Amino acid sequence: MGGLAMHGYGKECLDLFTLMQQEKIAPNEVTFTSILKACSVAGLVEEGWKHFESMTKEHGIVPTLEHYGCMVDLYGRLGHLDEALRFIHSMPCAPDAEG
Repeated sequence: MGGLAMHGYGKECLDLFTLMQQEKIAPNEVTFTSILKACSVAGLVEEGWKHFESMTKEHGIVPTLEHYGCMVDLYGRLGHLDEALRFIHSMPCAPDAEG
């Protein structure tokens, strides 16, 4: 999934995630990193936000700095810089130059 997202195949990555859900395969932190990157390359802000929220609410996964970075990238790629800045200021962890 990560390879698909990394190489610009966001829709295919999300399709694979749908198959995982149908087969009742539980996602983990790495899965969500791939999903958020896929939403970023596919330009799917609302879907990315939905998946980001589902990490905690549905799957009990606490977002890491990498997940927050994916969301900032998602907003930034689409030119939603105000939303990206608001998101950065709302993060429960301090941003860094590596995330």
